Amino acid sequence: MKSKSLLGLAIALFFFAACKKNDPITEPLIKPRVEKPDPLELLKDSASYTIDGQKIILTETTSRGVLNGKANKKLDSVVKNVEYISDDQNTVLFGRFYSLRNDNRNNITITFLKKYNKSLTKPNPSAILFEPVDKLDLFSIGERKFAMDFTRNNSQNGIALELGGNDYRLQTYGYSSLVYHPLLNPELQSQSKFEILSLQKLKSGKYLIEAKFNASVYHGDGTNIKKIENGYLRLRIDTDNPYF
Repeated sequence: MKSKSLLGLAIALFFFAACKKNDPITEPLIKPRVEKPDPLELLKDSASYTIDGQKIILTETTSRGVLNGKANKKLDSVVKNVEYISDDQNTVLFGRFYSLRNDNRNNITITFLKKYNKSLTKPNPSAILFEPVDKLDLFSIGERKFAMDFTRNNSQNGIALELGGNDYRLQTYGYSSLVYHPLLNPELQSQSKFEILSLQKLKSGKYLIEAKFNASVYHGDGTNIKKIENGYLRLRIDTDNPYF
């Protein structure tokens, strides 16, 4: 009886060991690493400023695009109220503009402007115009002046602002006519400033720029002057997009 019991115990132990050997080894579950999104990638275009004591915040981008203009324009003659002008054939004015608004019908258009020798540009196949070979040159960190003769002589690099609301539309530059409106007095913008504070490349390959500004805005003849203060601008730049 004793030997049978020992034999039964041995068989039971062998069966248990065999079962244990055949059981699959369960590895501890390792959760895949989830990379947190870069908070900078979530930021959108935004602008804010104070005018007439009221702070305006704009977060809806309504348009963005590029432009070319004749540079260093001069009046040659006027025939039957038609202006005939000449310009620098080797130079092109390039601009990049952004328009933003809010629900209260406040809006602003910010245009970055710079003249380029055509040898430093290339055709933009989508927009049928010239663009700088170095697209980021327009957004380099530092201060900018306001291009007060934008749309008129187009002789100045810098920034042009146009903003509006329910009962006003004002700008930092003058009217386009070379005959009927004189150049604006530079003193209008003597206390103004526009400064690009940062240009940061994101993981997506896009860029984020931040700027601050204050300026005088007025009608195209320099009347009805108002001050905009504590201006802030944030923009996303995609250099792979023909309209960046």
